[in-house]
Amino acid sequence: MQFSCSLNNLSEIVNNVSLAISAKTNTIPALEGILLSSVSNRELKLTGYNLDIGILGSLEVKIQEEGSIVLNAQLLREILRKMAGPIVNFSVNDKFITTISDNETEYKIIGINPEDYPTIPQVGVNQTLKIKDNILKTMISQTLFAVSQNPAQNPILCGSMFKVENGCLNIVSVDGYRVALSKRKIETNLSDVNFVVPSKTLNEICKLLNEEEDSETIIEISQSHAVFKIGGYFIITRLLEGSFIDYEAAIPKKSSTTVLTDPKEMTQRIERVSIMVTNRISVVMKVEESKVLLQCESTLGQANDMLSVEMTGEPIEKIAFNNRYMLEALKHAECEKIKINMDGPVMPIKIEPVDSDEFLYLVLPVRLKA
Repeated sequence: MQFSCSLNNLSEIVNNVSLAISAKTNTIPALEGILLSSVSNRELKLTGYNLDIGILGSLEVKIQEEGSIVLNAQLLREILRKMAGPIVNFSVNDKFITTISDNETEYKIIGINPEDYPTIPQVGVNQTLKIKDNILKTMISQTLFAVSQNPAQNPILCGSMFKVENGCLNIVSVDGYRVALSKRKIETNLSDVNFVVPSKTLNEICKLLNEEEDSETIIEISQSHAVFKIGGYFIITRLLEGSFIDYEAAIPKKSSTTVLTDPKEMTQRIERVSIMVTNRISVVMKVEESKVLLQCESTLGQANDMLSVEMTGEPIEKIAFNNRYMLEALKHAECEKIKINMDGPVMPIKIEPVDSDEFLYLVLPVRLKA
């Protein structure tokens, strides 16, 4: 195998496909590498894969001799980062010794037989969705923080559910203590479609998504896998199996108290009193006419703060919550004013925008000792 190409273009694609490579030492050495394969005399395909997620990219090259090779991803990234360029040359002999050079520098590294590289699953497409990159990135950001980090408890909650119904895409994350829902209208003929994407995949997808309004992601779904086509990349991921929790049943249908406020202002007040938070200590909130009182008392001391709000309904003497769960919801509430709906001290706290239904957050309150 022998080819030459732009150093900058190759470095960018190597960095991106490396997102799919596990940082942990793998029992299959080839999985610590990137597969480089000639597609034609002008195209090189690069693949990163960790058995759960695969990322494929390609670039224009000048191929003198076709072939393929697996190179250690970490070493390849470091070599490309140090080289001067602008053109980099690759040459692989029959013992997989790979020479990487430019006009000034030359490296010789030991490659891996491409036949040892696991085969990426072929996804038989059953359904297809299209969504703008910037919208998808916002939706994932608004929900990813609430994914469960405990695979032993319920593995399917370690991902976000994509659900299409009534011309809308819903992305939902649940960890047992909170719910995060993002909702957008999309152009689709599909209905009653749902699948669960692992959080690790979504995290890498966010890094590749373009924030320009014109760019679009195509999602192809099969029974066990999905392919996200983003720019010139293909992200292939397995889907999580099982029954997702019935999050809709957890959403309160009524509220006795509603507070309208600026999420940034509320965030600042909670952060102030959170200085006193220690293990198993919660923030306590009192709601009365036109104001919210926040308090935290622990072995460190006591903090109190007050926020002026628009309030309707019944006052609440005390309702407690986990400060981190509440802060994460508020920080991802991308609007100028939110509604905080409550129905007493033991029902979930519901947070949603005043003027739309683009997101909804539920935070379970913490029961206070008598």
